[in-house]
Formats: sequence, C-alpha cells, structure tokens
Amino acid sequence: MVAPLRSGTPAIVKATIPALEAHGVTITKTMYGALMRDPSIAAMFNQTDQANGRQPHALAAAVLAYARHIEHPEKLEAALRLIVERHVAVMVKPEQYPVVGEALLGAIKTVLGDAATPEILEAWADAYRFLAEVLIAQEADTYTARAALPGGWREWRSFRVASRVRESDSVMSFWLEPVDGKPVLRHEPGQFLTFRLERDGLSTRRSYSISSAPDSTGYRISVKRDPLGKVSRWFHDTLKEGDLLDVAPPAGDFTLARSGTSPVMLVSAGIGITPFMSMILAANDRQNSPTIRLIHGDHDFTCMPFLSDFVDAAAKTESCPIDLFSSSGEGNNLPVPSHKGRISAQWIFDRMEAGTHIFVCGPRGFQHDLIGGLRQLGVPSAHLHHEFFGSDEALPD
Repeated sequence: MVAPLRSGTPAIVKATIPALEAHGVTITKTMYGALMRDPSIAAMFNQTDQANGRQPHALAAAVLAYARHIEHPEKLEAALRLIVERHVAVMVKPEQYPVVGEALLGAIKTVLGDAATPEILEAWADAYRFLAEVLIAQEADTYTARAALPGGWREWRSFRVASRVRESDSVMSFWLEPVDGKPVLRHEPGQFLTFRLERDGLSTRRSYSISSAPDSTGYRISVKRDPLGKVSRWFHDTLKEGDLLDVAPPAGDFTLARSGTSPVMLVSAGIGITPFMSMILAANDRQNSPTIRLIHGDHDFTCMPFLSDFVDAAAKTESCPIDLFSSSGEGNNLPVPSHKGRISAQWIFDRMEAGTHIFVCGPRGFQHDLIGGLRQLGVPSAHLHHEFFGSDEALPD
C-alpha cells in the first residue's frame, strides 16, 4: 500500500517551483551524471539522448509538472501511464528506485547549495518516496498482467532473427520468432519491443515499434540506419539471420484505444510510419471500428519504405484510405493518392471529420510543427496523440 504524503510536503515542494524553473535542467543533468556511473542503470538510457540533452530536459519538465500538481496527482495520470510503460519495457526493478532517489536529492543539494535546506530535502525525499511507491505498484501490476495473457512472458525472452528484409535504402525489417517455439503475446498495434543488447561493444536497451500485424507467432521491427547511431548501425551491419536477441514483452500506449470510437487520422513522416504499419495491416481484422485514414510523407516515393504494403492496403476497399506526400515529387506513379510537398496542419485540418483523433509520429521538428499548427487551428489537445523515438519532450502549448 502506498503511504500518503506527509501533511507539510506539498506546500514545501510547491515553494521550490521557482528554483526548479531556473535550475531544473542543471539538477537533472547532475543527477544523470551520478547515475551513469552505475553500468546497470546507464544501460537503460539512450546515451545519444543523454549527450544531446533531451533526457535531462524531459526529466526536468516532468519534475516540474509533479511539483505543480503534487496536491492533485490524478492530473498526471496520463504521464504516469507513459512512465510505467517505459519502465516496464526496460525492466526497471524496485531496488533501483532508491538509487535514483539518492542521485536526485544529491543533485538538488549540489545545485541549490545552502538554499536546499534540510526541510526542503526532507520534503522532496517524501515526494519522491510517494511517487516511487505509486510507480512500483503500477509496474508490478503491469508485469503480472502481461505475463498472464496468452503468449505473455516476464523478464527477457530469447528470439531468433528469422529473416531480414530491405524496405528501402535506409530501412531494414527484422522478422523475429521465439526460440522456445511457443506462442507470443499479440501486441496492440502501435506498441513497441525493447531489446537488451549486451554484446559487440553494446550495453544498452533500445526500443523499436512493431511494424507487423498482431500475430501469435512472432513480430517484425523496422530499423532506419542512422549513420551516427551506434545501435541502428549494429542492427543493419552486424545482426544476421539466426542471431538471438533478448526481448521484453510488447509495451506502450500509443494505440487506437486512446481514440475510442472516434474517427482517426494517422500522420507520419519517414521512419515514423512503423507503428502505423501495424495499425494499417490490422485494419481488416477490426470490426465496428472508427474510420482510419493514413497520411505519410517522405523525401521521395522511390525510397519510401513499405510501398508494397501501401499498394496491398489500397487494393482492399475495406482498408483505410492512404495519402502519400513526397517533398521531391519523384516517382509519382502509385495506385494511391500522392502529392508533391510537405504535410501541413492546414491540409490535415481541412480533411478532418468532426471529433477526429490525430496520431502523429516522425521527426521531432515535424511533430512540433504539425501539432503546434493543429492546436492553433483549434484542434483540442486531447485529440492529438504523438510518439517520439527516444526520450519524450514537451510539445508546444
């Protein structure tokens, strides 16, 4: 059972909001600096996002939001659900929470100096303890529930690379099957798999969206080769058919459950198409489902991944309608509506049905521009859903 906050904690924590606004990123950078000295914890983080500052900024925003809503934590329910999904995906353990808490309090003391009075440190220790207990309880329930589902499992499970399929010049798909030959958990379209990589100079966890339709025999992931990305280059250049991978159960809540029975538009750019491929391929199995429309953009049609899947889906009248955008316009000879130029918020807005929920996935700049534009056009934030690859960031209000 989660013990409540002490009576004086909320007021003291809220009084630190100005300090968090001014020094929050410095605090989280200092905290991560301490945590990265523990290899078992460092392996759970994307080191690229550590180096470019995305994770420290994201955590600073999360800590500030917690301070602002500490008297009404129910307002953070959606954010907590996302944290639980991420923690379960990388197999966070209860015993790791005190290590993180010690690093956070140490960072507050280091950065704020004498301003971090014993009273403030005690209040933040209580606030962190409360949040940790909430997360530990929810994560335990999630671990147990997923393991109990047909094909479900807990901890890491060994999968074999059954085949590699080149989707484009820069995107490779990997079909994975369980080594034990038993059924696997049918994922919710939009979920991802997390991999434990501990070889060939790698010691990390990395997540990739599932790009195949739900199935009880295996999964497909599709990886874009980043010239500067150590893990994506390893998948492309080193991982071969027959190799084994440690895989966590499917996780993530970037699924159509967010939209209920409302119409849906899926808007993606580049490799952001991967979670939507799963949704498109599963569309024919959905009955009494809302209308789904896909809008996808890439540099040009000739190097766009999954073109054969687009063509197959377009040939089935019961599938969702598809619009493809190309910034170059080259290779415009497809059996689906195709457009030259970039996807814009106005183009989306002009084609929305009433009450439409919009799911967006792609590069961060693309998401910021599109979601910011849709908000300015009056689309409610509750109808806009996004998925970042890597650490999460705040989008424009």
